[in-house]
Amino acid sequence: MKEANNTEMEFQLKKLVTKYSDLFQYHQWPSEHERWVELIFALIARISKMPETDIRDTISFLDSLDLLDIEELSNIPEVENDVDYNYHHARWTIESLSESGFTVEESKRSLRIMHEAARNLSEHHDGKIQKYLRKYGQKMIDELSENFTFSAMKDEDVKYAFGYWLQNVLNLPIILKAESVNKFCKNIDVTCNELTEKADDLDINLALVDDLVDQYIADITDKT
Repeated sequence: MKEANNTEMEFQLKKLVTKYSDLFQYHQWPSEHERWVELIFALIARISKMPETDIRDTISFLDSLDLLDIEELSNIPEVENDVDYNYHHARWTIESLSESGFTVEESKRSLRIMHEAARNLSEHHDGKIQKYLRKYGQKMIDELSENFTFSAMKDEDVKYAFGYWLQNVLNLPIILKAESVNKFCKNIDVTCNELTEKADDLDINLALVDDLVDQYIADITDKT
């Protein structure tokens, strides 16, 4: 993809997110980063004996300090089958956990778990939690014919309907490739796959992208 197209696509996506922010209320996870934070909370809640409300506050505190950055966590060095607790990101995280009430053991175990989760995500899914979820969401759609048959609907309509359903009930990060998305991509001279990649780069839920683009196309159509 041309660099100019890539830059244009990023600008247009950011503009849609800003202009139609009221659509966020219909999505539990408009930002994929928040899903990652929720995974960290779920993991740490099995380690610390603190009340879950306190753990959630602690995880939010770490996130506000950018200590849950996937790349940073993944890059913490390992020494003798353990993390290097003297490495700056590790040291800051341990310090913040301890100040929030975690024991020394809980702090070290939590850091190791966060590091391993980030490293595994980086190794298998390019550091993007949405790619992990999309893999299995797409698998459900690909295996539709093994589970459902509809005599009065075309296959593409069934796939579209189930994709729409998965977006609505699970907020899965899949894109429907509807007519509005195709128009948007054509307007800025990019492919649907390139749009998906850019949304991933910006950690924007693809289900939200569908709604943003629908609203944008509706608006420009009304003006013509």
